Amino acid sequence: MKDQVDALVTRNVKAASLDSTLSADRAAWVKQEVLTGSMKILYVAPERLNNESFIALMRKVKISLLAVDESHCISQWGASFRPEYLKIARFAEELDVERVLCLTATATKNVAVDICKSFYIHPTEGVFRIPVYRPNLALRAQVVNNAAEKVAHILPMLQTRTGPAIIYVTLQKQAEEIADHLRPHGLEPMVYHAGLPAEDRERIQLQFMESEKGIVCATIAFGMGIDKANIRQAGHFSYCDAQEVGRAGRDGQESTCLMFLSAADIPVLEGFARGDTCAKRDIELWLQEVAMAKPASDGCIDFNHYQQAKVYDIRQNVLNLSFAELELDHGYIRAVTPYYSVYDIMARTNEGWQKVLSDKSKQAQALKSCWVPRGTGYQIDMAKAAEYSRLSRADLARGQRSSSYIVVGHVTTKASQVRARYQVLKPLPKAPEEIQVLADQLYNKMLAREEEAVQKLRQVMEFATNDDCRFTIVRSPELCLNTSTLTGLAHALASYFGDDDAVPNQMCGKCSFCLIGSGVEFAATAVSKPDPRQIRAILDVCTVRDDPRLLARMAFGITSPRLTVNKWSAAHPLFGSMVHVDFKALVEAFEKECKKAGYVNKDPPPPPPKTTQKRTYTQYSSSSRPSSGGSSYRGGYSKRARGRRY
Repeated sequence: MKDQVDALVTRNVKAASLDSTLSADRAAWVKQEVLTGSMKILYVAPERLNNESFIALMRKVKISLLAVDESHCISQWGASFRPEYLKIARFAEELDVERVLCLTATATKNVAVDICKSFYIHPTEGVFRIPVYRPNLALRAQVVNNAAEKVAHILPMLQTRTGPAIIYVTLQKQAEEIADHLRPHGLEPMVYHAGLPAEDRERIQLQFMESEKGIVCATIAFGMGIDKANIRQAGHFSYCDAQEVGRAGRDGQESTCLMFLSAADIPVLEGFARGDTCAKRDIELWLQEVAMAKPASDGCIDFNHYQQAKVYDIRQNVLNLSFAELELDHGYIRAVTPYYSVYDIMARTNEGWQKVLSDKSKQAQALKSCWVPRGTGYQIDMAKAAEYSRLSRADLARGQRSSSYIVVGHVTTKASQVRARYQVLKPLPKAPEEIQVLADQLYNKMLAREEEAVQKLRQVMEFATNDDCRFTIVRSPELCLNTSTLTGLAHALASYFGDDDAVPNQMCGKCSFCLIGSGVEFAATAVSKPDPRQIRAILDVCTVRDDPRLLARMAFGITSPRLTVNKWSAAHPLFGSMVHVDFKALVEAFEKECKKAGYVNKDPPPPPPKTTQKRTYTQYSSSSRPSSGGSSYRGGYSKRARGRRY
């Protein structure tokens, strides 16, 4: 957003963004400019639509145009689905926005239908497409066995490049590794991923934008805001589940897009595809907590998503999606402004601290009665302070923010532990059978999303390897297959996005298929029958018997909060030890073992003898789920690290 705002300001367009990075003074100025009508374009993230004060601000002005960038994120059948985008459609309807413009470069026919339905756009008269096919791009697929072969194939392309190049990888560590492989050959690639400090990312992006032949090894975090016309190569060093070829050749000049097919890359992506599905029992336990939560005086319930993720072994992004489903699909709740539950306060001056201690207001007395020493200052739990003082949390927060000794700079505060708030619109189900029905619905949608994500990986393989000029395209939520006779990679890609007539004679003359007359030969099949000895090795280490899927995740190498808490994930020597085995076969094998154990967890092995060596309190700790679950998280060991995506 910052880049786009800066570009507009240089063109004398009154534009601004409203986000958490702004100072209080800057945010207040932006809001005032919006109210007076001076601000013409305002950029916000979809998540801001959960903020009550922002909605109240927008109700005071007339919105002539709502432009939704990356609007494919609204589709539940798109690879980039974000539930917050569905709230944009609701926002447009509730505030009676005059016009809506949805923009996307990656919408299939089904995704376009979803966008139109959500925003009440006419499916034909309201949809405008430009051709997907770009004749200057040469799409190439190459089968390799290892990283050394990848480097050998990509080196000539980079050494003879006539412009900048981007090499995309899946994991952050891979960006560093490929750069290290290229440097001995006289190349000077930059590295970009989300794990770098913000100032480094900004510097690298600027350096690449100004370069004539720069090379960047990056995750897909590098791409948003990159609008460089003369990129000559865009390569996927790892097998990919989404293409980035659109970055290349925007000036219309000849450019090459390369994708490597390697069997070793597939399990990593399959792990991402399957990683968001939790156990159905965990969904039921989570729903019990949500249903039993007592609304505050303002009719809202609130939760710490980070804590819930650890307790129920559900990833935070999945929790966000599940709450959104309760809101958008079932109408039980509505997300409102979140709040921070913990504040750390520190004195900046002795004079200021004396003012803090002498403050006799109700809010100040309540806060001081509940603070506890923390470092060189104090920490306040706002929920406890509200409970003990019988003042509302909102009153305490307002008192804390508006206190004169904070405003004048005598005291600094640092907020943490955000809690999401939800207004209860209708009673949530509380009977066990009702909760089970709702859990089944949420779980079945999880499974459908997982299977579609895995199917997309198979589509990429079919796209590059199909040898009879036929490409299988998934075009329905039910994953029904609609097979069309297609020829050439460029035509297959265009047809996937609904542009069947884009490529003349269905042959681009530049892609791998057109050059060799057939798809590349590549087969990556998983072992269908797990080795009983490897199954036993996992069972000997992991004491869980109430969740077969968790055992399968450990064997396959898919992280989860519960595995991480118990040190059975990223660094454990057995984590990912059965990555070559079909995941569903692993679930079935561990299901049999858990059934034998009556789904009762094993007792953990006794800790090793005490030594004089100091250890942290978490080394042998165990944490329990709510009593209704009856299962425990117990620790393991840790040796090696797993890579991060983006």
